[in-house]
Amino acid sequence: MTTRRSFRRLLSAALLAVIATGSTLVGAVGAEHWAPPPTVWIEASGHTADRLFLDEWRARPALLGDPISEEFRSRSGFVSQPEADRIVQYYRNAALAYLPEAPAGEQVQPLDLGRLVLDERLQTLPSAALLRADARSVCGPAAAAGTCRAFTESGQTLRGPFLAFWDENDGQRWFGAPLTEAFRAPDGSMLQYFERGALLVRPGQGVQPLPLGEQAAKIQNLDTRPIPRPDGVPAYDESLFVEPPEPEPVEEATDPAEEIAEAAAGWGTDDLGPGPQQGAWKEIVISISGQQMWAYENGEVVTSTFVSTGTGNVPETVTPIGNWTILSKYDVQDMEGTISDEYYFVEDVPDVMYFDNLGNALHGAYWHNNFGTPMSHGCVNLPLDVAAFLYEWAPVGTAVSVIG
Repeated sequence: MTTRRSFRRLLSAALLAVIATGSTLVGAVGAEHWAPPPTVWIEASGHTADRLFLDEWRARPALLGDPISEEFRSRSGFVSQPEADRIVQYYRNAALAYLPEAPAGEQVQPLDLGRLVLDERLQTLPSAALLRADARSVCGPAAAAGTCRAFTESGQTLRGPFLAFWDENDGQRWFGAPLTEAFRAPDGSMLQYFERGALLVRPGQGVQPLPLGEQAAKIQNLDTRPIPRPDGVPAYDESLFVEPPEPEPVEEATDPAEEIAEAAAGWGTDDLGPGPQQGAWKEIVISISGQQMWAYENGEVVTSTFVSTGTGNVPETVTPIGNWTILSKYDVQDMEGTISDEYYFVEDVPDVMYFDNLGNALHGAYWHNNFGTPMSHGCVNLPLDVAAFLYEWAPVGTAVSVIG
């Protein structure tokens, strides 16, 4: 058999080093390991928002509305530079396109949905009010300063509450120039179309975006059906984007014996066992019938655990009953052999302590978690934390007693 260090042993050694120093760092995982999710699923609409589109949506959810489609590639005539495929996503009130060649901060641009929907309305029996609003206009000389603004590029004006809303919401970027004057719709609300959107105000209510994304999606027969939440994508909650506070590491002095006992407590047998069998100062006692182990020092239990001894299917897999001592120790070792013409090989077995000349040892077992049941070829399998403790606690020559 040969010995060699492994990642598993390095982790165990690091734990023992912390215990040996008599101190520990108390605190949760720090903010340095935190990152907000790049993609979320919005339950209200059943669609995802990703990366730069997600950033824009979180910054102005009421202006854009929830996403109503997934991202897709579009070669639409109302996208800037239409000769190139664009990644596009539709939202309730708008549609966004990703322009990777644009400068940082300008790579997400709204599409000209206002033009698309307005052209469709003008071509399909437009109302008289809409036709009047489509005529060119200017601010009259009687207009008070700041209550009317003329847009020479489109030949339209922007007035009153629509002008105030446009100014407050970066209107040049998100709405563009007005394409019509404000006009009264059949339901009594006031509407005004812009290059990239439309605004609506109902009697007694404030200005709000018209859901042009939904209207444009219908015009283009886009797939807006909700999707199930994708695996690994969290449902949107703003708390996902709140960085946790950096914990203050506090070094607390601890008793190594208490820390080791706490680490092994999960496998404790909750009894005092049969007591030392050889009357030694330090003694390890293993019960075959109980599949338990107790370690005694000066007659008192220092740790106990459930174990896995030999299965006993053939003579070679029996854990021998008798009084023994630890003959040799290896911090990590590959184990191999042949039993009933069947070859086995187990790599990087940790904390190996041989107690007889037949190859039987106490050692940690990382390959199963079924302690309390015979599992081995004759050795005594221990939980990893208990094996690490015994390896440090028991020198060569420590008494080992195996009872029925």
